[in-house]
Amino acid sequence: MITLDALRMLDTTYWLRSGERASQRLHCSQSTVSRNNSESLTLFGLAMERVDGEWQMHGDVNLLMMERLVHQKKRLLGDSVSPPLRVEANFWSAPSLLEPIPKHWEGGTWDHVGMERPLQLLRERVIDAWIASYQPDLPDRDPDLCVIDLCRSPVHLVAAVDHPLAGCGPLSASDLDPFPSLGLPSGMFPQTEAILRGHGLWQTRVRMKRYRPELWHGRTEDQVTLTYATCLALEVMPGLVPLDFNLGLISGESLVVRRDLLEEVVIQDLLQLLIHRCELLAEDFPELEMALN
Repeated sequence: MITLDALRMLDTTYWLRSGERASQRLHCSQSTVSRNNSESLTLFGLAMERVDGEWQMHGDVNLLMMERLVHQKKRLLGDSVSPPLRVEANFWSAPSLLEPIPKHWEGGTWDHVGMERPLQLLRERVIDAWIASYQPDLPDRDPDLCVIDLCRSPVHLVAAVDHPLAGCGPLSASDLDPFPSLGLPSGMFPQTEAILRGHGLWQTRVRMKRYRPELWHGRTEDQVTLTYATCLALEVMPGLVPLDFNLGLISGESLVVRRDLLEEVVIQDLLQLLIHRCELLAEDFPELEMALN
């Protein structure tokens, strides 16, 4: 009903948030993408609206979902004439695990904050895999999605290198009290939030819709806010150092895919590649442990 190229333009816009990015990815003009998307939405009887910075579809999406299923099967062929499969990740797992990008795959925005949007994109078959970094809070026994843990490591309490608590220790909860601590909207990561609140942390609400390197690379926004990072996250956040305080929190990297795709050859190939890359990372980061043995 809709051509492979037409649906790819629509879903790439939906995924990457803009027609400009879609046109750059697909090597065509932005006007071509815009015209195509208008025609495709009319064909499906849908409207596309931006909500909190992300595109959302309005209307009966059943026909669109059937077309997405057909086109996803074509991507899963993983051959030279098939469109590339789509993988998302966050700002630290992408450079650690997806560079260089695996054969037959293309990468996403790398800047989602939270799980809601990547999980939505998986359920809607817009993307085919997600490297998730929030193990305590990932879906458990989800009927549609499968979570495969790759590696795990402690989550550290971290601060700017010139923070008053840097180099001090061991620290107690009372030492942390005078300082603000990063807190995202309540319920975004309920298990993680509960552990951090138990230490008196997660107190300063930050309205962050997506990761912004100009604000967060190498510093917290005001130089005194306490925040949290694994060893892999610290690699892309220069200027932040771990504090001598045990959060008692373990997290790590996981591959999340739809259950009905798990046994596909290209998904299994991606899984094996990610395991291999985690093994290489574990050689450089002693606290990084493999989750699959």
